[in-house]
Amino acid sequence: MSEWLLHAVVNVGLFVQPFFLVYFLLYNTYTLILVALSAGQVRRRVAGHFVEDLDLLDASGYTKPLTLVVPAYNEEVTIVDSVMNLLHCDYPRFEVVVINDGSTDRTFERLRDALRLRRSDRPYREAISTAPVHGLYEASIPLPNGVAHVIVIDKANAGKADALNAGINASTAPYFVSLDADSILDQRALKELMRVVQEDPRVVAVGGQVAIANGCVIRNNRVVSVGLPTDDLARFQMVEYLRSFTTGRTGLDRIESILILSGVFAVFEKETVIRAGGYLTPFVTSRITQEYVGTETGTVCEDMELVVRLHRFVRDKLQEKRIAFLPHPVAWTEVPESFESLRKQRGRWYRGLRESLLYHRAMLFRRKFGRIGWFALPTFWLFEYYGPLIELAGYAFVLFFWLLELVTGYRFLNYDFLGAFFLASMGYGILVNVFAVLVGAWRFRLGLADRLQRGLLPFERRRHVLLLLAYAVLENVGFRQLTLYWRLRGLLDAWRGKTDWEKFGRLGFQVSGRRA
Repeated sequence: MSEWLLHAVVNVGLFVQPFFLVYFLLYNTYTLILVALSAGQVRRRVAGHFVEDLDLLDASGYTKPLTLVVPAYNEEVTIVDSVMNLLHCDYPRFEVVVINDGSTDRTFERLRDALRLRRSDRPYREAISTAPVHGLYEASIPLPNGVAHVIVIDKANAGKADALNAGINASTAPYFVSLDADSILDQRALKELMRVVQEDPRVVAVGGQVAIANGCVIRNNRVVSVGLPTDDLARFQMVEYLRSFTTGRTGLDRIESILILSGVFAVFEKETVIRAGGYLTPFVTSRITQEYVGTETGTVCEDMELVVRLHRFVRDKLQEKRIAFLPHPVAWTEVPESFESLRKQRGRWYRGLRESLLYHRAMLFRRKFGRIGWFALPTFWLFEYYGPLIELAGYAFVLFFWLLELVTGYRFLNYDFLGAFFLASMGYGILVNVFAVLVGAWRFRLGLADRLQRGLLPFERRRHVLLLLAYAVLENVGFRQLTLYWRLRGLLDAWRGKTDWEKFGRLGFQVSGRRA
């Protein structure tokens, strides 16, 4: 290698080094600020969780009825357990609408046998265009008090978003709940989220923490004991969920900048969603969706796209509305325990993030969109979308120059920078993870007279928290870099025009009930 070329490479390295260092410092500081913002909110919520009288919702004549909308595609393993769990939700007035989205397994047959379905002539208001509906069926089994009815819609397969739109069309309540068929609802979840709606009429959507069911003890469709999964991948994901749900979204909610409510469980005001166009699918032809996203035919992350569009819609209409988030575990879900399944999930999430940001890039730095346009969306672009590219480039940069030193004998890396780089990327990241786990798992004593200690995730064994802290340290060394690679693959898939969900198989909750 010529002296001129070596000199040029050294100059490039010296120029680029500060960029990666500043990025990691900015990203981890941003995340740590969200952890700090969430800590006080979590403590207040934990305290209020045990003193608030949610039973007042039962007696109040103003309690709004709900529709639980459950899309199901090839969910024969968990669908009956999930529906039976919903029938025993602690809420005074609700209906359940299950949508069989063209399943090719025995999902519909299991529902038919368990619920003793019969044809229904109930009205179906097609407020949002969907794929063809083959029929509506109603459960004939005895239903618990408070459950108005259970409807099953059999329709052509067109994806989860289209199934949700069909469920909205069949609903009769002013608010609906989007649910995954493979999730377990916390017994207090509906009351906790609807109390937010009752107290603040500005709220058009509210979500809560989705916790990991792997490793928990589950009896009669209830999580009766919180534990750690036995699988390493699931444990790493538990650290991620605590960082992103418990602290990340709780912190963003404190500054009214929440952009994602998990599709596993969230409550929406039905008419606002209909006016905003419903979930984005190729069948939706409303004026609003065409104005906002043009001729785009859909998204693989309908939950984020809808929330961003709701922000855009209510601010376009100059409405004083907001979207809220609660840190309590409101739903429990099974996470992947294989590398291939996790790769599919993370790649789809990243493709969905890219679609949502691109569809609504017109909101960036626009005054009328407030904090969403000036803070939430720019930080998502910088840290969530470009983040994997920058982080992987930083690691590749260090590896490239280190190998070049071995080959040429010249010194390319500033070792003061190298130490600062690993402290900012891995050391700082470990610190953020540890604080996030402590916020989610720490047991608070809520006053001098309170002899009990309570936490957001009530782990029964102290060693579970200690193990989780160990995984919080290890997550930044290997696992995080692997997820960055999977997200980069998701970007490549998006550039190639990939639009399918890449659904992965589930083990079912009867397997998730093991203890660590």
